[in-house]
Amino acid sequence: MVFLVEARQVLAHAERAAEAARNTASAAAPLRVGIIDSSYDSMPQILHEVQARYPGLVIHQVEASVPVQYQLLSDGRLDVGVGRAALAPPQIASMLFRQDPLGVLVPTSYPFAELDGVSVAALAREALLLAEEAWAPEFNQFTVEMCRAAGFTPTVYQGTVESIRAAASLVAAGRCLYCVPSSCIAALPGTTWRPLTGPASDYPWSVLWRAADDSGHVRAVVSCAKAMSKRLGWLTAASQPAAT
Repeated sequence: MVFLVEARQVLAHAERAAEAARNTASAAAPLRVGIIDSSYDSMPQILHEVQARYPGLVIHQVEASVPVQYQLLSDGRLDVGVGRAALAPPQIASMLFRQDPLGVLVPTSYPFAELDGVSVAALAREALLLAEEAWAPEFNQFTVEMCRAAGFTPTVYQGTVESIRAAASLVAAGRCLYCVPSSCIAALPGTTWRPLTGPASDYPWSVLWRAADDSGHVRAVVSCAKAMSKRLGWLTAASQPAAT
């Protein structure tokens, strides 16, 4: 019995020491995370879980386009990023964690706003807003390829944006429509989001990191992203949100 009590005390001391070591490491090595736009909700949710695991960890969020994230990761000025990995250079590793249903932002008074879903082909008659090419070439490419697969080349609105909120302002004013994933549809005044159908499209989100970086904090982000993806069904059809 005495041996059992002592063993438990040793284990408790070991756990406290390990926790202290984790907190010390967290304080000594801030995590630098790239995000595309604060309107997207995937990375904030992942970082919330990372912070819960490592309460002493200091996290710096850097808003940057995916091409800039690639450069910052390669240069060692960023630890983790997020975005579509299709154009990632060889030195950047990635893990797909979310297939995000794509939809279209329309003005609240627009006929499409009354529909349960909007066919991709219906966008052939609309002016579509694209992002600034230097800011989101991978998303522009995805949108154009989706339209071409539906049999048309999109009519591009003559103007670009570098944020979701700027796009929403143009949409709300009736200037154009904007294709955007479901993960950023909240709190965009004057607009309504409708899922795209015929066919439905999912935008692929991946965690990005330097392939040579095997640090604990990078592994923690990848682990949390994988766990959250499984828990919330981000890689399954269950992630399809209801139209709002």
